[in-house]
Amino acid sequence: MKYFIFSLFLFSALSIHAQQKQSLKDLLYSGKLKKDSSGIIRKTDDLSSKIDTTTKIATAPEKPTAVIAALPVKVVAVPVNKTDAVVVADTTSKAIDPTKESAVPAKTNTRIWKGYTDSLVKSLKAEVLHAKQIKKETYYVTIEYEINVEGQVNFVNVTSTPENSFLQAQVKQRLDTNPLQLNPVLDSSNQPKKVKRKQNFSVTKE
Repeated sequence: MKYFIFSLFLFSALSIHAQQKQSLKDLLYSGKLKKDSSGIIRKTDDLSSKIDTTTKIATAPEKPTAVIAALPVKVVAVPVNKTDAVVVADTTSKAIDPTKESAVPAKTNTRIWKGYTDSLVKSLKAEVLHAKQIKKETYYVTIEYEINVEGQVNFVNVTSTPENSFLQAQVKQRLDTNPLQLNPVLDSSNQPKKVKRKQNFSVTKE
């Protein structure tokens, strides 16, 4: 029994000694011990009197980790009133293919004829109406023509009211020297067909 008590006491003493030794080691390496002139620290010394509480060791602040999230950018235009539409631009949408251009609508035959007759009237006023064969009058000219399946125009006849053979011949000459191409006329089955048409315009000698 005495041996057991002695062993227990010895074990307790060794544990206390080991704890004091570890505390001394921690304080020494952490830099909290005061500098003593002798530089000797005994195990029987009071460690609390040798701790320097006025000196603090600065620790490097932790650098925040920058986190960049790749998110789609959207720009939203807030409507001013209820009738305004909300416009949203999404950068994640597909890019527009520059090779795909919107088709330009072809001119109608009416617009083509308008440009053609305007040019014809301008030519007649500058080159024909001053002739003695043409009296001061407003002449209504009718052009009879055919459109083939390719849209090519074949001029058939030219008449005028009041009738003037000289003016009619001058109009016919200019039609022959300036061919006209129109859009083909389609039938009910969407196939081009040959058709006959008439076109009218007027010219005035003042």
